[in-house]
Amino acid sequence: MPQDDPGFRGVYHRAGRRPDPVAPSGLRVPGLGATVIAAALSAILATAAIAALGGEEPRQVSRERTLCTGRPDTPWDRQISSCTAVIQSDRETEMNRAIAYNNRAIAYFGKTDYDRAVADYDQAVRLDPDYAFAYYNRGNAYQAKGDHDRAILDYDKALALQPNMSAAIYNRGNAYRAKGQIDRAIADYDEALRLYPQYFQTYGNRGIAYFAKKEFDRAIADYDEALRLNPNYANAYGNRGLAYAAKGDFDRAIADYDQALRIRPGAIDFNNRGLAYHAKKDFDRAIADYDAALRLDPRHISAYSNRSDAYRVKGDAARALADLDQAIMLDPTYAPGYFARGRTHFAAGALIKAQSDLKRARELEPDDPYYALWLDLAERRLHVASGLADAAPRFDMAIWPGPVVRLLLGETTPAALLATTDDPDPNRQRGKLCEADFFSGEVALRDGADQEAARLFRRAVEDCVQTFFETTAAKAELKALGVAP
Repeated sequence: MPQDDPGFRGVYHRAGRRPDPVAPSGLRVPGLGATVIAAALSAILATAAIAALGGEEPRQVSRERTLCTGRPDTPWDRQISSCTAVIQSDRETEMNRAIAYNNRAIAYFGKTDYDRAVADYDQAVRLDPDYAFAYYNRGNAYQAKGDHDRAILDYDKALALQPNMSAAIYNRGNAYRAKGQIDRAIADYDEALRLYPQYFQTYGNRGIAYFAKKEFDRAIADYDEALRLNPNYANAYGNRGLAYAAKGDFDRAIADYDQALRIRPGAIDFNNRGLAYHAKKDFDRAIADYDAALRLDPRHISAYSNRSDAYRVKGDAARALADLDQAIMLDPTYAPGYFARGRTHFAAGALIKAQSDLKRARELEPDDPYYALWLDLAERRLHVASGLADAAPRFDMAIWPGPVVRLLLGETTPAALLATTDDPDPNRQRGKLCEADFFSGEVALRDGADQEAARLFRRAVEDCVQTFFETTAAKAELKALGVAP
Protein backbone atom coordinates (compact mmCIF):
# COMPACT_ATOMS: atom_id res chain seq x y z
CA MET A 1 0.00 0.00 0.00
CA PRO A 2 1.23 3.64 -0.65
CA GLN A 3 1.90 5.83 2.50
CA ASP A 4 0.64 8.99 4.20
CA ASP A 5 2.27 12.36 4.78
CA PRO A 6 2.25 14.17 8.12
CA GLY A 7 -0.99 15.96 8.97
CA PHE A 8 -2.64 19.20 7.88
CA ARG A 9 -0.87 22.46 8.28
CA GLY A 10 -3.04 25.40 9.24
CA VAL A 11 -2.38 28.69 7.41
CA TYR A 12 -4.32 31.69 6.15
CA HIS A 13 -6.26 31.96 2.87
CA ARG A 14 -4.80 28.84 1.37
CA ALA A 15 -5.16 25.14 2.19
CA GLY A 16 -3.92 22.08 4.41
CA ARG A 17 -2.62 18.44 4.17
CA ARG A 18 -3.41 15.42 6.24
CA PRO A 19 -2.56 11.73 5.89
CA ASP A 20 -4.76 9.66 3.64
CA PRO A 21 -5.66 6.14 4.65
CA VAL A 22 -3.29 3.41 3.59
CA ALA A 23 -4.12 1.27 0.61
CA PRO A 24 -3.22 -2.30 -0.35
CA SER A 25 -0.31 -3.28 -2.53
CA GLY A 26 -0.49 -5.61 -5.49
CA LEU A 27 2.44 -7.83 -4.59
CA ARG A 28 1.85 -11.51 -5.38
CA VAL A 29 3.05 -12.81 -2.03
CA PRO A 30 0.07 -14.70 -0.62
CA GLY A 31 -0.98 -13.46 2.79
CA LEU A 32 1.50 -10.59 2.87
CA GLY A 33 0.60 -6.92 3.15
CA ALA A 34 2.53 -3.93 1.82
CA THR A 35 1.50 -0.36 2.49
CA VAL A 36 1.35 2.66 0.20
CA ILE A 37 1.99 6.05 1.77
CA ALA A 38 -0.29 8.71 0.32
CA ALA A 39 0.02 12.45 0.57
CA ALA A 40 -2.99 13.83 2.25
CA LEU A 41 -5.21 16.81 2.02
CA SER A 42 -3.69 19.69 0.25
CA ALA A 43 -1.60 22.41 1.45
CA ILE A 44 -2.98 24.96 3.80
CA LEU A 45 -6.03 25.53 5.88
CA ALA A 46 -7.47 28.78 4.59
CA THR A 47 -7.46 31.49 7.22
CA ALA A 48 -7.96 35.22 7.15
CA ALA A 49 -6.97 38.19 9.26
CA ILE A 50 -9.80 39.92 11.09
CA ALA A 51 -10.20 43.54 9.99
CA ALA A 52 -9.85 46.32 12.55
CA LEU A 53 -12.86 48.57 12.99
CA GLY A 54 -12.84 52.34 12.66
CA GLY A 55 -12.46 54.55 15.72
CA GLU A 56 -10.85 53.82 19.07
CA GLU A 57 -11.57 50.40 20.56
CA PRO A 58 -10.57 48.57 23.74
CA ARG A 59 -7.02 47.17 23.69
CA GLN A 60 -8.27 43.70 24.72
CA VAL A 61 -10.58 43.47 21.69
CA SER A 62 -7.69 44.34 19.39
CA ARG A 63 -5.45 41.75 21.07
CA GLU A 64 -8.06 39.00 20.73
CA ARG A 65 -8.29 39.74 17.01
CA THR A 66 -4.54 39.45 16.55
CA LEU A 67 -4.51 36.06 18.30
CA CYS A 68 -7.47 34.62 16.34
CA THR A 69 -5.37 33.79 13.28
CA GLY A 70 -5.85 30.12 12.38
CA ARG A 71 -2.04 29.88 12.09
CA PRO A 72 -0.09 27.24 14.04
CA ASP A 73 2.30 29.76 15.59
CA THR A 74 -0.19 30.41 18.42
CA PRO A 75 -1.40 27.52 20.62
CA TRP A 76 -4.75 26.19 19.44
CA ASP A 77 -6.43 26.58 22.84
CA ARG A 78 -5.34 30.22 23.04
CA GLN A 79 -6.74 30.83 19.55
CA ILE A 80 -10.03 29.17 20.44
CA SER A 81 -10.35 31.52 23.42
CA SER A 82 -9.50 34.60 21.35
CA CYS A 83 -11.76 33.67 18.43
CA THR A 84 -14.61 33.00 20.87
CA ALA A 85 -14.17 36.49 22.31
CA VAL A 86 -14.37 37.97 18.80
CA ILE A 87 -17.45 35.89 17.93
CA GLN A 88 -19.21 36.97 21.11
CA SER A 89 -18.30 40.65 20.79
CA ASP A 90 -21.19 42.96 19.86
CA ARG A 91 -18.70 45.32 18.20
CA GLU A 92 -17.81 42.99 15.31
CA THR A 93 -19.12 42.98 11.74
CA GLU A 94 -20.66 39.82 10.32
CA MET A 95 -17.61 39.46 8.08
CA ASN A 96 -15.25 39.54 11.05
CA ARG A 97 -17.39 37.03 12.92
CA ALA A 98 -17.41 34.75 9.86
CA ILE A 99 -13.61 34.92 9.76
CA ALA A 100 -13.41 34.23 13.50
CA TYR A 101 -15.60 31.15 13.07
CA ASN A 102 -13.36 29.99 10.20
CA ASN A 103 -10.17 30.52 12.20
CA ARG A 104 -11.58 28.93 15.35
CA ALA A 105 -12.60 25.95 13.23
CA ILE A 106 -8.99 25.65 12.06
CA ALA A 107 -7.91 25.51 15.70
CA TYR A 108 -10.46 22.77 16.40
CA PHE A 109 -9.20 20.98 13.29
CA GLY A 110 -5.66 21.25 14.63
CA LYS A 111 -6.89 19.53 17.80
CA THR A 112 -8.58 16.84 15.61
CA ASP A 113 -12.00 17.92 16.92
CA TYR A 114 -13.56 17.68 13.45
CA ASP A 115 -17.20 17.88 14.56
CA ARG A 116 -16.65 21.25 16.23
CA ALA A 117 -14.65 22.39 13.22
CA VAL A 118 -17.57 21.54 10.92
CA ALA A 119 -20.01 23.33 13.20
CA ASP A 120 -17.89 26.49 13.07
CA TYR A 121 -17.51 26.34 9.29
CA ASP A 122 -21.31 26.02 9.12
CA GLN A 123 -21.56 29.31 11.00
CA ALA A 124 -18.93 30.96 8.80
CA VAL A 125 -20.80 30.20 5.57
CA ARG A 126 -24.12 31.12 7.18
CA LEU A 127 -22.73 34.58 7.88
CA ASP A 128 -20.95 34.80 4.51
CA PRO A 129 -22.43 32.45 1.86
CA ASP A 130 -19.65 33.48 -0.59
CA TYR A 131 -16.81 32.52 1.76
CA ALA A 132 -14.96 30.12 -0.59
CA PHE A 133 -12.21 29.22 1.85
CA ALA A 134 -14.70 28.25 4.57
CA TYR A 135 -16.30 25.78 2.15
CA TYR A 136 -12.85 24.52 1.25
CA ASN A 137 -11.86 24.11 4.89
CA ARG A 138 -15.13 22.39 5.74
CA GLY A 139 -14.39 19.98 2.91
CA ASN A 140 -11.07 19.20 4.57
CA ALA A 141 -12.84 18.55 7.86
CA TYR A 142 -15.35 16.21 6.22
CA GLN A 143 -12.50 14.42 4.49
CA ALA A 144 -10.70 14.03 7.82
CA LYS A 145 -13.91 12.42 9.13
CA GLY A 146 -13.96 10.05 6.15
CA ASP A 147 -17.09 11.66 4.67
CA HIS A 148 -15.73 11.99 1.14
CA ASP A 149 -19.08 12.75 -0.51
CA ARG A 150 -19.68 15.81 1.65
CA ALA A 151 -16.06 16.84 1.18
CA ILE A 152 -16.50 16.75 -2.60
CA LEU A 153 -19.67 18.86 -2.37
CA ASP A 154 -17.81 21.50 -0.37
CA TYR A 155 -14.83 21.52 -2.73
CA ASP A 156 -17.32 21.99 -5.58
CA LYS A 157 -18.84 24.99 -3.76
CA ALA A 158 -15.41 26.50 -3.15
CA LEU A 159 -14.50 26.04 -6.81
CA ALA A 160 -17.75 27.57 -8.00
CA LEU A 161 -16.65 30.71 -6.16
CA GLN A 162 -12.92 30.47 -6.97
CA PRO A 163 -12.42 28.19 -10.01
CA ASN A 164 -8.62 28.32 -9.88
CA MET A 165 -8.23 27.18 -6.26
CA SER A 166 -5.70 24.42 -6.99
CA ALA A 167 -5.75 23.11 -3.41
CA ALA A 168 -9.49 22.41 -3.63
CA ILE A 169 -9.00 20.59 -6.93
CA TYR A 170 -6.14 18.55 -5.44
CA ASN A 171 -8.11 17.64 -2.32
CA ARG A 172 -11.16 16.75 -4.37
CA GLY A 173 -8.87 14.41 -6.29
CA ASN A 174 -7.86 12.83 -2.98
CA ALA A 175 -11.53 12.38 -2.08
CA TYR A 176 -12.30 10.74 -5.42
CA ARG A 177 -9.29 8.45 -4.96
CA ALA A 178 -10.50 7.48 -1.50
CA LYS A 179 -13.86 6.57 -3.06
CA GLY A 180 -12.13 4.42 -5.67
CA GLN A 181 -13.01 6.80 -8.52
CA ILE A 182 -9.45 6.75 -9.80
CA ASP A 183 -9.99 8.31 -13.22
CA ARG A 184 -11.78 11.31 -11.71
CA ALA A 185 -8.97 11.63 -9.18
CA ILE A 186 -6.37 11.66 -11.95
CA ALA A 187 -8.35 14.30 -13.86
CA ASP A 188 -8.31 16.53 -10.77
CA TYR A 189 -4.60 15.96 -10.18
CA ASP A 190 -3.96 16.88 -13.83
CA GLU A 191 -5.86 20.15 -13.44
CA ALA A 192 -4.18 20.94 -10.10
CA LEU A 193 -0.78 20.46 -11.74
CA ARG A 194 -1.76 22.71 -14.64
CA LEU A 195 -2.51 25.45 -12.14
CA TYR A 196 0.37 24.72 -9.76
CA PRO A 197 3.04 22.53 -11.40
CA GLN A 198 5.53 22.97 -8.55
CA TYR A 199 3.44 21.06 -6.04
CA PHE A 200 5.39 17.82 -5.56
CA GLN A 201 2.72 16.04 -3.50
CA THR A 202 0.26 16.25 -6.38
CA TYR A 203 2.70 14.21 -8.46
CA GLY A 204 3.03 11.83 -5.52
CA ASN A 205 -0.70 11.27 -5.20
CA ARG A 206 -1.23 10.99 -8.94
CA GLY A 207 1.45 8.31 -8.81
CA ILE A 208 -0.63 6.48 -6.20
CA ALA A 209 -3.66 6.73 -8.46
CA TYR A 210 -1.73 5.23 -11.37
CA PHE A 211 -0.46 2.53 -9.00
CA ALA A 212 -4.08 1.68 -8.17
CA LYS A 213 -4.71 1.26 -11.91
CA LYS A 214 -1.61 -0.99 -12.12
CA GLU A 215 -0.01 1.52 -14.47
CA PHE A 216 3.29 1.16 -12.68
CA ASP A 217 5.49 2.92 -15.25
CA ARG A 218 3.30 6.05 -15.12
CA ALA A 219 3.34 5.86 -11.33
CA ILE A 220 7.13 5.68 -11.34
CA ALA A 221 7.31 8.67 -13.72
CA ASP A 222 5.21 10.73 -11.29
CA TYR A 223 7.32 9.69 -8.30
CA ASP A 224 10.42 10.65 -10.31
CA GLU A 225 9.02 14.14 -10.89
CA ALA A 226 7.98 14.49 -7.25
CA LEU A 227 11.55 13.63 -6.22
CA ARG A 228 13.01 16.07 -8.75
CA LEU A 229 10.96 18.80 -7.08
CA ASN A 230 11.70 17.56 -3.56
CA PRO A 231 14.68 15.17 -3.25
CA ASN A 232 13.83 14.57 0.44
CA TYR A 233 10.26 13.40 -0.22
CA ALA A 234 10.45 10.11 1.69
CA ASN A 235 6.95 8.98 0.72
CA ALA A 236 7.81 9.17 -2.98
CA TYR A 237 10.84 6.93 -2.45
CA GLY A 238 8.74 4.43 -0.51
CA ASN A 239 5.91 4.45 -3.01
CA ARG A 240 8.24 4.21 -6.00
CA GLY A 241 9.74 1.21 -4.24
CA LEU A 242 6.29 -0.38 -4.19
CA ALA A 243 5.87 0.26 -7.91
CA TYR A 244 9.24 -1.35 -8.65
CA ALA A 245 8.29 -4.29 -6.43
CA ALA A 246 5.00 -4.67 -8.30
CA LYS A 247 7.05 -4.88 -11.51
CA GLY A 248 9.23 -7.60 -9.92
CA ASP A 249 12.30 -5.34 -9.68
CA PHE A 250 13.01 -5.98 -6.01
CA ASP A 251 16.58 -4.65 -6.04
CA ARG A 252 15.42 -1.20 -7.18
CA ALA A 253 12.56 -1.42 -4.69
CA ILE A 254 15.02 -2.08 -1.87
CA ALA A 255 17.21 0.82 -3.00
CA ASP A 256 14.19 3.15 -2.80
CA TYR A 257 13.15 1.84 0.62
CA ASP A 258 16.72 2.45 1.77
CA GLN A 259 16.42 6.10 0.70
CA ALA A 260 13.04 6.50 2.38
CA LEU A 261 14.40 5.03 5.62
CA ARG A 262 17.48 7.25 5.45
CA ILE A 263 15.25 10.33 5.32
CA ARG A 264 12.62 9.16 7.77
CA PRO A 265 12.73 5.73 9.46
CA GLY A 266 9.19 4.38 9.55
CA ALA A 267 7.38 1.13 10.19
CA ILE A 268 5.71 1.12 6.77
CA ASP A 269 8.97 1.27 4.82
CA PHE A 270 10.63 -1.33 7.05
CA ASN A 271 7.64 -3.62 6.47
CA ASN A 272 7.71 -3.02 2.71
CA ARG A 273 11.47 -3.55 2.46
CA GLY A 274 10.96 -6.75 4.41
CA LEU A 275 8.49 -7.84 1.74
CA ALA A 276 11.06 -7.18 -0.97
CA TYR A 277 13.65 -9.29 0.84
CA HIS A 278 10.87 -11.87 1.38
CA ALA A 279 10.28 -12.01 -2.37
CA LYS A 280 14.03 -12.46 -2.91
CA LYS A 281 13.88 -15.39 -0.44
CA ASP A 282 16.24 -13.58 1.94
CA PHE A 283 14.04 -14.45 4.90
CA ASP A 284 16.50 -13.50 7.65
CA ARG A 285 16.77 -9.94 6.34
CA ALA A 286 13.00 -9.86 5.86
CA ILE A 287 12.48 -10.89 9.49
CA ALA A 288 14.97 -8.24 10.64
CA ASP A 289 12.96 -5.58 8.81
CA TYR A 290 9.65 -6.84 10.20
CA ASP A 291 11.27 -6.71 13.66
CA ALA A 292 12.27 -3.08 13.04
CA ALA A 293 8.75 -2.23 11.86
CA LEU A 294 7.27 -3.70 15.02
CA ARG A 295 9.71 -1.86 17.27
CA LEU A 296 8.46 1.38 15.74
CA ASP A 297 4.81 0.31 15.65
CA PRO A 298 3.95 -2.63 17.95
CA ARG A 299 0.41 -2.64 16.50
CA HIS A 300 1.48 -3.08 12.87
CA ILE A 301 -0.70 -6.07 11.97
CA SER A 302 0.77 -6.56 8.50
CA ALA A 303 4.29 -6.82 9.95
CA TYR A 304 3.17 -9.58 12.33
CA SER A 305 1.45 -11.39 9.47
CA ASN A 306 4.42 -11.00 7.15
CA ARG A 307 6.93 -12.09 9.79
CA SER A 308 4.72 -15.10 10.48
CA ASP A 309 4.91 -16.06 6.82
CA ALA A 310 8.71 -15.76 6.82
CA TYR A 311 8.93 -17.98 9.90
CA ARG A 312 6.58 -20.48 8.21
CA VAL A 313 8.78 -20.71 5.12
CA LYS A 314 11.81 -21.24 7.38
CA GLY A 315 9.94 -24.13 9.04
CA ASP A 316 9.40 -22.39 12.40
CA ALA A 317 5.67 -23.07 12.82
CA ALA A 318 5.65 -22.12 16.52
CA ARG A 319 6.87 -18.57 15.85
CA ALA A 320 4.62 -18.32 12.81
CA LEU A 321 1.59 -19.17 14.95
CA ALA A 322 2.67 -16.81 17.73
CA ASP A 323 2.78 -13.88 15.29
CA LEU A 324 -0.63 -14.76 13.88
CA ASP A 325 -2.01 -14.97 17.42
CA GLN A 326 -0.73 -11.45 18.03
CA ALA A 327 -2.20 -10.11 14.78
CA ILE A 328 -5.61 -11.59 15.60
CA MET A 329 -5.46 -10.28 19.17
CA LEU A 330 -4.87 -6.78 17.76
CA ASP A 331 -7.74 -7.17 15.27
CA PRO A 332 -10.24 -9.96 16.01
CA THR A 333 -11.84 -9.28 12.59
CA TYR A 334 -8.60 -9.88 10.67
CA ALA A 335 -9.77 -12.55 8.24
CA PRO A 336 -6.35 -13.11 6.55
CA GLY A 337 -4.91 -13.85 10.00
CA TYR A 338 -7.50 -16.55 10.71
CA PHE A 339 -6.94 -17.95 7.20
CA ALA A 340 -3.17 -18.15 7.62
CA ARG A 341 -3.44 -19.60 11.12
CA GLY A 342 -6.04 -22.12 9.97
CA ARG A 343 -3.84 -23.31 7.11
CA THR A 344 -0.84 -23.52 9.45
CA HIS A 345 -2.86 -25.72 11.82
CA PHE A 346 -4.01 -27.82 8.84
CA ALA A 347 -0.43 -28.47 7.74
CA ALA A 348 0.45 -29.44 11.31
CA GLY A 349 -2.49 -31.87 11.49
CA ALA A 350 -4.36 -29.82 14.11
CA LEU A 351 -7.61 -30.19 12.18
CA ILE A 352 -10.10 -29.00 14.80
CA LYS A 353 -8.14 -25.76 15.26
CA ALA A 354 -7.81 -25.47 11.49
CA GLN A 355 -11.56 -25.87 11.00
CA SER A 356 -12.31 -23.27 13.67
CA ASP A 357 -10.00 -20.64 12.17
CA LEU A 358 -10.98 -21.30 8.57
CA LYS A 359 -14.65 -21.14 9.44
CA ARG A 360 -14.10 -17.79 11.15
CA ALA A 361 -12.22 -16.46 8.11
CA ARG A 362 -15.09 -17.48 5.83
CA GLU A 363 -17.65 -15.89 8.16
CA LEU A 364 -15.73 -12.61 8.02
CA GLU A 365 -15.22 -12.69 4.24
CA PRO A 366 -17.76 -15.09 2.73
CA ASP A 367 -17.00 -14.04 -0.85
CA ASP A 368 -13.41 -15.29 -0.78
CA PRO A 369 -13.32 -18.70 -2.50
CA TYR A 370 -9.95 -19.68 -1.00
CA TYR A 371 -11.37 -19.53 2.51
CA ALA A 372 -14.15 -21.91 1.43
CA LEU A 373 -11.71 -24.25 -0.34
CA TRP A 374 -9.44 -24.70 2.63
CA LEU A 375 -12.35 -25.04 5.03
CA ASP A 376 -13.67 -27.83 2.81
CA LEU A 377 -10.33 -29.67 3.13
CA ALA A 378 -10.44 -29.43 6.93
CA GLU A 379 -14.10 -30.45 7.21
CA ARG A 380 -13.75 -33.45 4.91
CA ARG A 381 -10.63 -34.58 6.80
CA LEU A 382 -12.67 -34.38 10.00
CA HIS A 383 -15.57 -36.29 8.33
CA VAL A 384 -18.04 -33.49 9.03
CA ALA A 385 -20.45 -31.94 6.55
CA SER A 386 -18.75 -29.52 4.19
CA GLY A 387 -20.28 -26.12 3.48
CA LEU A 388 -18.58 -25.73 0.10
CA ALA A 389 -21.69 -26.56 -1.96
CA ASP A 390 -23.69 -23.91 -0.09
CA ALA A 391 -20.92 -21.35 -0.52
CA ALA A 392 -20.28 -22.07 -4.22
CA PRO A 393 -23.07 -19.85 -5.67
CA ARG A 394 -21.14 -16.83 -4.38
CA PHE A 395 -18.21 -17.59 -6.70
CA ASP A 396 -17.72 -17.15 -10.44
CA MET A 397 -16.83 -20.66 -11.58
CA ALA A 398 -15.40 -19.36 -14.85
CA ILE A 399 -12.70 -17.38 -13.02
CA TRP A 400 -9.84 -18.96 -11.09
CA PRO A 401 -10.11 -20.53 -8.52
CA GLY A 402 -13.67 -21.38 -9.60
CA PRO A 403 -12.40 -24.49 -11.45
CA VAL A 404 -10.77 -25.66 -8.20
CA VAL A 405 -14.10 -25.28 -6.40
CA ARG A 406 -15.69 -27.45 -9.09
CA LEU A 407 -12.95 -30.06 -8.59
CA LEU A 408 -13.60 -30.34 -4.86
CA LEU A 409 -17.33 -30.57 -5.53
CA GLY A 410 -16.71 -33.47 -7.93
CA GLU A 411 -17.91 -31.50 -10.96
CA THR A 412 -14.64 -31.75 -12.92
CA THR A 413 -11.49 -33.86 -13.08
CA PRO A 414 -7.85 -33.07 -12.30
CA ALA A 415 -7.04 -33.34 -16.01
CA ALA A 416 -9.79 -30.86 -16.91
CA LEU A 417 -8.63 -28.57 -14.11
CA LEU A 418 -5.10 -28.64 -15.46
CA ALA A 419 -6.40 -27.52 -18.86
CA THR A 420 -7.76 -24.31 -17.28
CA THR A 421 -4.38 -23.14 -15.96
CA ASP A 422 -3.21 -21.41 -19.16
CA ASP A 423 -2.46 -17.73 -18.52
CA PRO A 424 -0.54 -15.10 -20.50
CA ASP A 425 1.18 -14.03 -17.29
CA PRO A 426 3.81 -16.68 -16.47
CA ASN A 427 3.70 -15.90 -12.74
CA ARG A 428 -0.08 -16.33 -12.60
CA GLN A 429 0.18 -19.53 -14.64
CA ARG A 430 2.74 -20.93 -12.22
CA GLY A 431 0.42 -20.09 -9.33
CA LYS A 432 -2.49 -21.87 -11.02
CA LEU A 433 -0.38 -24.96 -11.76
CA CYS A 434 0.74 -25.01 -8.14
CA GLU A 435 -2.84 -24.91 -6.86
CA ALA A 436 -4.07 -27.42 -9.44
CA ASP A 437 -1.40 -29.92 -8.37
CA PHE A 438 -1.98 -29.40 -4.66
CA PHE A 439 -5.78 -29.57 -4.66
CA SER A 440 -5.78 -32.50 -7.10
CA GLY A 441 -3.45 -34.24 -4.65
CA GLU A 442 -5.93 -33.57 -1.84
CA VAL A 443 -8.75 -35.10 -3.92
CA ALA A 444 -6.62 -38.17 -4.64
CA LEU A 445 -5.78 -38.49 -0.95
CA ARG A 446 -9.46 -38.17 -0.04
CA ASP A 447 -10.28 -40.95 -2.53
CA GLY A 448 -7.65 -43.27 -1.05
CA ALA A 449 -5.28 -43.01 -4.04
CA ASP A 450 -2.16 -42.42 -1.95
CA GLN A 451 0.33 -43.09 -4.71
CA GLU A 452 -1.33 -40.61 -7.07
CA ALA A 453 -1.61 -38.12 -4.21
CA ALA A 454 2.12 -38.44 -3.54
CA ARG A 455 2.91 -37.87 -7.23
CA LEU A 456 0.77 -34.72 -7.31
CA PHE A 457 2.14 -33.36 -4.04
CA ARG A 458 5.70 -33.90 -5.35
CA ARG A 459 4.76 -31.99 -8.49
CA ALA A 460 3.25 -29.23 -6.35
CA VAL A 461 6.53 -28.88 -4.48
CA GLU A 462 8.28 -28.54 -7.86
CA ASP A 463 5.71 -26.16 -9.40
CA CYS A 464 4.98 -23.92 -6.41
CA VAL A 465 7.01 -20.87 -5.46
CA GLN A 466 8.81 -21.51 -2.19
CA THR A 467 6.79 -18.86 -0.37
CA PHE A 468 3.40 -20.27 -1.42
CA PHE A 469 1.55 -22.00 1.37
CA GLU A 470 0.78 -24.92 -0.94
CA THR A 471 4.51 -25.70 -0.85
CA THR A 472 4.44 -26.02 2.93
CA ALA A 473 1.21 -28.02 2.88
CA ALA A 474 2.37 -30.38 0.11
CA LYS A 475 5.58 -31.14 2.03
CA ALA A 476 3.51 -31.83 5.15
CA GLU A 477 1.23 -34.21 3.22
CA LEU A 478 4.25 -36.08 1.76
CA LYS A 479 5.72 -36.41 5.24
CA ALA A 480 2.41 -37.79 6.54
CA LEU A 481 2.42 -40.32 3.66
CA GLY A 482 5.96 -41.34 4.61
CA VAL A 483 7.28 -40.19 1.26
CA ALA A 484 10.27 -37.93 0.61
CA PRO A 485 9.48 -34.65 -1.24
